[in-house]
Amino acid sequence: MNHKEQISKNGYYIFDETKINDTASTTPIDRSYGALALCLEGEITYESNMHTYHLTKGECLIVNNILYKRTVKVSDDFKGRVLVCNNSFMYDSIIGIPNGLLESIYVEPIISIDNEEEWRLMNNYFDNLGLMQDHHLGTRHMEFVALTFRSIVLLMASLRGSERIDESVFGHSDIYYRNFIELISEHIKQEHEVKFYADRLHISAKYLNELCKLKGGHKAKQIITSFLISKIKQEMIMSGKSIKTIAYDYGFSDQSSLGKFFTKATGMSPGEFRKGYKIPRSLEE
Repeated sequence: MNHKEQISKNGYYIFDETKINDTASTTPIDRSYGALALCLEGEITYESNMHTYHLTKGECLIVNNILYKRTVKVSDDFKGRVLVCNNSFMYDSIIGIPNGLLESIYVEPIISIDNEEEWRLMNNYFDNLGLMQDHHLGTRHMEFVALTFRSIVLLMASLRGSERIDESVFGHSDIYYRNFIELISEHIKQEHEVKFYADRLHISAKYLNELCKLKGGHKAKQIITSFLISKIKQEMIMSGKSIKTIAYDYGFSDQSSLGKFFTKATGMSPGEFRKGYKIPRSLEE
């Protein structure tokens, strides 16, 4: 059973990464998911959606709603562990965690683990998930898995040391935010404005912006743009379609409009991005 089948069956998959076996590092993603990554040795730079993350030894990264990723740079001595999960698995596992704790790690998703005992604890959680990945624990299997994943998120949040702890549990704002993300996934090809999604959720655009800042650390328009850019990148890498065709498919009036939007968001033109999607460079270069 390959990793895609494992994610479909269990909701998650854990694998080890090195410079040698990182064969999927330049493979675009065909569905949205979340990920936790530990850097055990060396260093690595990931590009995920519209953001770049640089990890060094002893650091942990958590990212959700990933639509596009690649490894930009990786050192020869890099070793890491990555937990990939579908979004529903991530959301269901963190229900009830105080909002302030979640906000603290989503706004600043890279956490440095300096304490040896805490680092050992984090690795033990990954080991346990790996064991559960290979050995089913009966009717309560997914509860064990979700509790272990939840423990990882709580450990990351506690290491962040957030002072902004909101003790409220899973409520209306959580439901709105999750539904917002699902609506974007469904309608992003043609709907790029906050008002459309606020209207579908039966809330004001102002309130949608407020809860997006609380839950995801960014305004609603930034999240929409991130999804849109990520989907366009997928199309340019995977579909073989012309940029003009992609522009029309994603609701732009012409190729020029897409080009201006893409360049403003990423700092490069669509053609430059497509041409530059190559094998990761060494950190020595």
